[in-house]
Amino acid sequence: MALSHYLDECAMRAATVLGHGVEASISLREHGISLRAGSSTPGAGRCDQAEARADTGPCIDAMRQGTVLTTAVPHDVPGWQAWRAAAEAEGFVQALAVPAEVGPGVRVAINVYSRAAGDWPAGLVDAAVGHAGLAADAVRLQLQFADLGDAVAGLYRTMSDRAAVEQAVGAIMASNDCPEEEARGTLRAAADRRGLSEREVAEAIVRTLVLGSAGDTIGDLDR
Repeated sequence: MALSHYLDECAMRAATVLGHGVEASISLREHGISLRAGSSTPGAGRCDQAEARADTGPCIDAMRQGTVLTTAVPHDVPGWQAWRAAAEAEGFVQALAVPAEVGPGVRVAINVYSRAAGDWPAGLVDAAVGHAGLAADAVRLQLQFADLGDAVAGLYRTMSDRAAVEQAVGAIMASNDCPEEEARGTLRAAADRRGLSEREVAEAIVRTLVLGSAGDTIGDLDR
């Protein structure tokens, strides 16, 4: 099973276990690129896609800072306009963002969305921390299997630069529901910021999200 499908299931399980009518979405950040990686509902996924494309919002800021963030949706944080508009359109009134570290330069976070105002129910934050850790474990395991597969088959080493970039661009487009040119710009900007080649950044994305069962794709979140 491809990681993207597993993280969809992880988000659905988290929402079910957390209860209280919440919805959940999981984002991943690697080499400065943020991607929606799995969602319990299309609405929660659209919110994470909006903040991934803007590269700011509670989930992304939680990953950057390595701390849990809780916010009311109308909260006036500079740069959060795209995420706030998406969350308001879905009827959410508050969100909880819980990050977890996968390894150097790689983090995940689970965004928990609620349409109910007031304090989060007792134990929900701690439970969300646990689910974020499970998502991080899944990504870490995927990377370990990718390393093993490459050691055996040399898959990444034999992949052409163009093939790696095209697969990564496709993953960004599918994860964040963005056009091709925006996805290519995101990849180029991440490579420039880190002084890496586009191939190196693309390979990291392919290793993390793309490879899995043949034909696996990230789900369509269009209305």
